[in-house]
Amino acid sequence: MKRRRFIHSALAAGVAGAAPDAEAAGEQFLTLRWYRARRDLDLERLRGHLSSWSAAANRAGVQPVGAFQVMIGPDNPSFLVVAAYPSLAAVEEKRARVDADETWQRESAAFDEKWDLAYERMETSLLRGFRTFPGIEPPKSEGGKPNVFELRTYESRSAAAHRKKVAMFDGGEIAIFRRVGIQPVFFGSTLFGPRMPSLTYMVYYPSWEARAEAWSRFGQDAEWKKLAGTPGNADRELVSAISNQLLQPLLFSQVK
Repeated sequence: MKRRRFIHSALAAGVAGAAPDAEAAGEQFLTLRWYRARRDLDLERLRGHLSSWSAAANRAGVQPVGAFQVMIGPDNPSFLVVAAYPSLAAVEEKRARVDADETWQRESAAFDEKWDLAYERMETSLLRGFRTFPGIEPPKSEGGKPNVFELRTYESRSAAAHRKKVAMFDGGEIAIFRRVGIQPVFFGSTLFGPRMPSLTYMVYYPSWEARAEAWSRFGQDAEWKKLAGTPGNADRELVSAISNQLLQPLLFSQVK
């Protein structure tokens, strides 16, 4: 119990230092859990493990849970599990409930008993949802379409530049995304994790062709040109690196 209070206090202190008004503003928190794998490992067993965790998280009250496999991007094959929480306290509370879930305990123990690797390492990041887009918004996917998801990370040279880039999204860029056909799924500013300061967001397209068309419309959009052309908003001033990956939802994913 003391350990749990210590962890929660440490997290709260770190988040408070980054954004003292986050919970007061009604913003949510996101966890991004990466499983780095190799093609010679037991990927099917790993998918089963992620399905078991997602089900346990659902039973603990975490919904929706998104689970994806990288199609195009670094460290392919990698798997990503995304979940949203209404508060910082809920992150620890739901984790404790998952750990106490008897079904998850049995399934996790059976997974760990096998000596052969299913993944090489796991990495977790904690993000704060954006003011105008605090949680996860599952897309209204079209049946029979390939359902392309894109994950993009923007790194900044300084905390001030990072805050300004987040403000651009909140101040109009997300609305432009919606209008041109880039469907938002989540947006978050990294509180704990690698490559800070940074933000990560996920968007959705019903097809590869839709993705190309949407980004073409975005680049030509008059409001985007005005926003990006405002002094101080240029990418070279706010963003030092951009990385993106294309992902496919797993069968059990609640975001697909």
